[in-house]
Amino acid sequence: MRKPIAYFVFFIFVALVPVQSNAQEKPSILILGDSQISFGAGEVFLRYFRKLHNNCTGTNLNRKTIAKLGKRSTLAVGVRSTSLHSWAARSGASKGTICDVDKKYGVNAGVFGNENPNKAKFVQIGKTRGFDYCEPGKSALEGVFANPANAPKLLVLNMLGNAEQRWSTSQSNADADVAATLAQIPKDVPCIILTTAPVYLKSTNDKRMAAQTNLERALAKSGGHCQLVKGFSAQTRAVIENKPQFFRRNASGKVTDPHHPNKSAVGHFMD
Repeated sequence: MRKPIAYFVFFIFVALVPVQSNAQEKPSILILGDSQISFGAGEVFLRYFRKLHNNCTGTNLNRKTIAKLGKRSTLAVGVRSTSLHSWAARSGASKGTICDVDKKYGVNAGVFGNENPNKAKFVQIGKTRGFDYCEPGKSALEGVFANPANAPKLLVLNMLGNAEQRWSTSQSNADADVAATLAQIPKDVPCIILTTAPVYLKSTNDKRMAAQTNLERALAKSGGHCQLVKGFSAQTRAVIENKPQFFRRNASGKVTDPHHPNKSAVGHFMD
């Protein structure tokens, strides 16, 4: 997947400006996703997007363009059980998956940033300082851009799994979710939708590929400015699907968490 991402970077590099080293500065790149970020992908994404200049060598981008990518301030936020419709919802249960306080743990998001590159810091969206995305009458996505301190130079949406049923069985649902999401992203903020990595079970991946197909069709009809990088392909599935070593297992080797590929799996996925 490295080359597709690098090619899309051509469209966004001019918008990425140098940032200060202070970890509290707003990120050049903001990655919003689901629990795959919290439990496997976050650290890998942080390394990848902070070193775009390394990952873009060997592509058709010229040396000057690659040099401008440099080291980026990057923040990855993974909120459990969310997808596009959750981030775009202005009320109700869908918005609640982001903005309601988690009843069991009191936190609902794993965060990876410059201040904690090697492990997630868990926060509650809407309550933890710096993650005040939950304004009344606005979606969480609108909340991101309502505060200039949060607004990135590039937005990456890394999600799909929690829209599996909504999209795999309904093109109209995919169309509606894409339209609502794109309407809330400022036109001057470049956007990449990178769908999540394949999971352990073939049956689940089959549904998610169907969902991704409907997402792709919705984006084609939308005329929006988000570029799609498809996480589900025959190639990525061959690497991760049905491979126990890429998932959490118990002492006997049985896979106990089939939905969250580990760091090793996501590293192969990005390669």
